Amino acid sequence: NAPTAPATDIHWADPLRQAQFVAWFDQVQATHQLDASTLGLASADASFRRYFRVQGPSGTRVIMDAPPDKENSQPFVDIAKLLAQAGLRAPDILDWNQAHGFMMLSDLGTLTMMQFMDARGDLNPTFSATGQALSAPPLALYLGAVDTLVQWQLASQPGVLPPYDHALLLRELELFPQWYVAGHRQKTLDAAQRKVLDDTFALLIQDNLSWPSVYVHRDFMPRNLMVPLAGLPPTLDATTLGVLDFQDAVYGPITYDIAS
Repeated sequence: NAPTAPATDIHWADPLRQAQFVAWFDQVQATHQLDASTLGLASADASFRRYFRVQGPSGTRVIMDAPPDKENSQPFVDIAKLLAQAGLRAPDILDWNQAHGFMMLSDLGTLTMMQFMDARGDLNPTFSATGQALSAPPLALYLGAVDTLVQWQLASQPGVLPPYDHALLLRELELFPQWYVAGHRQKTLDAAQRKVLDDTFALLIQDNLSWPSVYVHRDFMPRNLMVPLAGLPPTLDATTLGVLDFQDAVYGPITYDIAS
């Protein structure tokens, strides 16, 4: 058979990578009976990863495009297994071309918890003349998210994920003076201001490291929780919402994800 032509809405800056993708996609298309005419761009995140969606005989599949020289997909694979072992909804790894960074995943849906609430008006509620909200917030949905987080935390074991230690906490705190103060605001801190910041960072790190440690998703929020393809069931539990964007998970403070 002739090589499959990539979908028109998928742009490739590197012809070699495009050829690698076509060769891999031809293989998985035959194995999983995918409909190449449905292949299209699904989304891209704040990294070098992007995602495609394609139709198969048993539903849609998601394809991750993650150049291995820019993105290490091994943590994604490992943590997806941890989530599944914890009984949570995470993408199944259906095929992985590790050499070239292409991966086919099960599809957790097209609607995030954030988009679901936005469509219902929960993010922009209407109020009566007296200021009373006319619709109740989706408490069950939030509690379902909390149940999901707690089940993830209950599966925690030390020595499995990288530690959220002093060095990593400090590196993330330093993003504030580096990117916001210096980069965005174009300001330079004087010695006294820098000392206030250093003393504050030291207190924050000390407090964080004093808490019990669990598995920390690091970006646990409604934009990374997926509503099932079939919609929400009458009752929610920890297996209802799909979990995405977990590849940076670590072992650290139990307070982090719920605050995030």
